[in-house]
Amino acid sequence: MVAVRSPEAGAPERTAVRPASRLVRLGALIALCALAAVVWHLLVAPVLALVTIAAALTLLDWGISGNDPPPRLERILAARMVKGRRAEAVYLLLRPGAPATTVSILDELPPELGGDLLIENVALGAGQRCRLARDLMPLRRGTCELGPTYILWRSRLGLLKFRATMPAQGTVAIIPAASPPARHVALTHRSLRDELGVRPRPARGEGSEFESLREYSEGDDPRHLDWRASARRGRLIVRRYQTERRHTVIVAVDTGRLMAAKSGGDSKLDCALDCAIALARLSGQFGDRVGLLAFDQELRALAKPRSGAAGVGGLVEATLELRPRPFEPNYRVLAETLARHQKKRALVVVLTDFVEGSASRELESYLAVLARRHCVLLVAMRDRLLAELDVREPQIASGRLYRRLALQDLAVEREAALRRIAQFGVQTLDLDPARVTAPVLNRYLAIRQAALL
Repeated sequence: MVAVRSPEAGAPERTAVRPASRLVRLGALIALCALAAVVWHLLVAPVLALVTIAAALTLLDWGISGNDPPPRLERILAARMVKGRRAEAVYLLLRPGAPATTVSILDELPPELGGDLLIENVALGAGQRCRLARDLMPLRRGTCELGPTYILWRSRLGLLKFRATMPAQGTVAIIPAASPPARHVALTHRSLRDELGVRPRPARGEGSEFESLREYSEGDDPRHLDWRASARRGRLIVRRYQTERRHTVIVAVDTGRLMAAKSGGDSKLDCALDCAIALARLSGQFGDRVGLLAFDQELRALAKPRSGAAGVGGLVEATLELRPRPFEPNYRVLAETLARHQKKRALVVVLTDFVEGSASRELESYLAVLARRHCVLLVAMRDRLLAELDVREPQIASGRLYRRLALQDLAVEREAALRRIAQFGVQTLDLDPARVTAPVLNRYLAIRQAALL
């Protein structure tokens, strides 16, 4: 298992001393006796004797316990975890060359892993090794820094507590939980007629992917002659090509401010990235190359298209540091990046949200440019407020009525913008972010079946 371990197993960075509960109770008793001695002077001598005994015992405990080697601790965490899937944190404890004691562990884990983890009162004998395991639940995608770990143990007389600090150790990557495409609810391989309203058509042209060799016949293109094969066989041989079956899929993800909105506990950006990884896994089954492009007002991530596990792995790596930014998306960044890095025709899946008005006009203009070279699928991530329009309210207050009318106007403008975009040959989907994956995968299958690439 690839894991995050301490650089030097169990070596504490520093040790601190504090009074244990036993010493605190003894101090409270002495304080009560001292208050009583103010009234009854006969108690002064016993109180002084008690203070002397307590101080002597504390110094003795410090002297005999201060030189004991601290317990050694090693923390083992998986370097990669899957969001929403339980992971295990393992702590290996060792008490080298010292009497038995009771040990507690406080691990300052990041909020993405559930926050601080406390393990109390573990009995540890002299020279004993102990393995402790606790379950963690990764909550959010991304890369998180691990905090320090504290080890607390009692002195021999139990009057003092020692605390050793283990330094912060590395990072943990939490990747999105994208299940295999076949498990997504509502994923079907529907015909293109049902999906898009058009008939599948065969790919045009002779293609560029090599298929086989055959003997030359009149009318064949001389440029396809294979001279080495012709020399071996003593007659003219030509290469036969077919339409390329392996395509390129570019997933373009908006990381602007609107993608920070929550939907079902996750942000729109997280929903978009879950969809992107599921699409990468599905396209890998067909041998397609897949890449990722993340942008807002500037380019945030670029994973060049690759096929197979390398393509999925590169896309996952590129998503780890992505987060919503407080900027409006600049779709010119998308168009210029594709013009620079993707000359060949590809399926470009744009996962974004937009505000009607100037932002939608900018989106329309740049998607029209992209559609001249690529097959473009725009996936508009709906705002959760628009879901209120699906709820019927027979009796509605005036305040709610104005809100509903405003939402209806917003929905009408959004639909009009999507219709204008569709006129450029761009395919569109307007989806709830929490249910975006299955429709996008269905549309990808339909586009592939139609040989639109």
